[in-house]
Amino acid sequence: MAFVPQSLNWPSDRAVLLVHGIGNASGNGDAAFPRVELEAALGGSAADIAIYTLNYDFINDWAARKLNLSAAIDTLGRAIAKRYNNPRLSETLAEYCGDVLWPVLHQDTRLAIREAYMAQLDRIMSDCIESMLPKGLDPRDARVSIIAHHLGCFHTYEALHGAVNEPLHHLQPFSHGAQLESVVLMASPVKLMRTIAGDIDKLVPKASELATMNPKGLFIPAEAVPGKKDKPVTRKFISVLGTQDPVGGHLLGKRNAWAFMDMDQQETHFVAQSLIGPDPEQALALALKSGSGAIGAATSVIKDPHSWSEYMKSQSAMLGKLLA
Repeated sequence: MAFVPQSLNWPSDRAVLLVHGIGNASGNGDAAFPRVELEAALGGSAADIAIYTLNYDFINDWAARKLNLSAAIDTLGRAIAKRYNNPRLSETLAEYCGDVLWPVLHQDTRLAIREAYMAQLDRIMSDCIESMLPKGLDPRDARVSIIAHHLGCFHTYEALHGAVNEPLHHLQPFSHGAQLESVVLMASPVKLMRTIAGDIDKLVPKASELATMNPKGLFIPAEAVPGKKDKPVTRKFISVLGTQDPVGGHLLGKRNAWAFMDMDQQETHFVAQSLIGPDPEQALALALKSGSGAIGAATSVIKDPHSWSEYMKSQSAMLGKLLA
C-alpha cells in the first residue's frame, strides 16, 4: 500500500506532528495517539493547532517482516540483556527492548519509513503555505513541532538528518526556511539503538548509512551554511526520559551511559517514576508487561514506564508552554 501523506488546513500558524513508534498502530484510530493528553496540555489553544499523526500501517506485511527476522531479533534481544546485565530481567528486557529496535534489522522497512516521514514533512510545509497565505499570514512565521515516542524517535532522528543533508526534499532550515520550532523525543531509544547495532553490526544491513551510526557520534542535525554558523533543524530539541524506562537508558533508577541519549544543545527532562512493591525487579517486569509501550495499558497499580500517554501527562505544563 502506497503511503499517502496527511493533509490538513491550518487554523492559524502552528502545527504539531505526532510520530508513533510501532507498526500496525492505527487500528484504534486516534486512540493510537495520545491526542487527548496533548489537547489537555494545550487547553484553549488546541483548536488553533493543526495536529498531524504519522504511523507505518502502509507497510502491509509488518508482522511478516518481523517474523522473518525472528532469529536476528533473538540475537538483538540477547545483546540488550547482556548490556543491561541483570539476570532476573534478562528475558523481559530482551523481549521488550528487542520489540522496539527490530526494524533496524530490516533495510527496506527503514528506508520506506524514512521516505514516508520525509513526504509527510514536505506535505506539512506545503499545507503551511496553502493555509496561511489566504488568511493573510506569513508562512515564514509558521511554527512546526514534532513529538515522537518509542521507535518514532529513531525515525525522527534519521529523517531530520536527511532533511538537512538532502536539498531535493526542500526541508533545509537555512536554504528553504524550513526550521522547526521544536522537536520532543519521548523515551528515545536512539543511543540504545546505536550501541546495540554496533554490538551486532553484522546483522544490521548497511549500518554505515544510518545517521544513528555516524562515527562522529549523535548530534542535533544542522545545515552547513558557508561563512556562517550551521543552522540547526530545530530551534529547540528536547528529550524526555523516565527513570524506570529501559528504552531510554534507565534500569531500576540507574542511568546507563551506553543507552542514554545526551547531545550538545539537547534539553533533557527526567520523569520520576516509581516501582510498587518490595521487589523492584519483579515490579519492573510486571510494569513492562502491563502495556505495549505505545499508549500503554495499565492495571490499577502498575503502569508501563514506557507509556506515551503517561509521558504526555507528565509533561503537560512544558508542552502547553512550548506549543502555545
